Amino acid sequence: MDFFKKNKILTILLLILSFYLYTNYFFLIEKNPKVDKDSPTYINDLYASDERIYNTYLDSTEKKIYKKLVDASLNHKGTVKTIINNKESSVMDVYNAILVDHPELLNFGSLAYQYDNLGNYEITVSSATPIEFLTRINISRIERMIYKIKKETQNMSEYGKIRYVYDWIGKNTKYDKTFTSMSKNQSIYNVFINKNAVCAGFAKASQIIFQNIGIESYGVLGETTGAHMWNIVKYKGKYYFFDATVAASIKQDSKYYYDGLKQTQMEDYIMDNPEWYPKVEKTNME
Repeated sequence: MDFFKKNKILTILLLILSFYLYTNYFFLIEKNPKVDKDSPTYINDLYASDERIYNTYLDSTEKKIYKKLVDASLNHKGTVKTIINNKESSVMDVYNAILVDHPELLNFGSLAYQYDNLGNYEITVSSATPIEFLTRINISRIERMIYKIKKETQNMSEYGKIRYVYDWIGKNTKYDKTFTSMSKNQSIYNVFINKNAVCAGFAKASQIIFQNIGIESYGVLGETTGAHMWNIVKYKGKYYFFDATVAASIKQDSKYYYDGLKQTQMEDYIMDNPEWYPKVEKTNME
């Protein structure tokens, strides 16, 4: 006790630090009820994946590569050597499948690969997050940020929740125009912790939030003016495009702004692998 009396400044700093750690990392929360730690698809408590694309659309060889890449990313190992029948499309389908199935896989970044004439591929996935220790600690922080969103939206209508996620991305993040192609921008880590990202980060973050607040949704890969990632959300039994990147990159006071919930503004969006997704409405949400 005498120590704290003699070191008042240190005591105050310790109290501030304790409060910060508790409010950001350690206060008790209700976990995502969909998460099952015993599931073979479990990655972390942020999201419950059913590996829908893996189970339904990949062949046996692609499934092996998928599992190798997921394992490499979880263990912060960048390179995977594998064999495939010289099909470039298969590598990209595996990569896209992981992006859609596992938005909670924080370390999964951009992909590069090379192969020889025998079909021996060397695939490298760049690390999207800092050292493993920081990544694990900040999962707890992200959980608590999502929990706060869940509490704030618990009494909202279906549309209110969808709109809330769109506005939350717009108010709390920005589009990283300087380091657009860096792997860090592909991860939800950057969205929640560093407050910036590009389309893949925003789509994955939206997907995770939607599951936690009770909105059915899907991550979508495709093209608009270039390669892009966005979401599909279910509203009143129908499916609509949802593009949180618009909220983060083009603010409402810009003449180029449009509401990323309006289907009539997203008619030029082209989905890769459209068979992976439900049919999307062309009219705006009613």
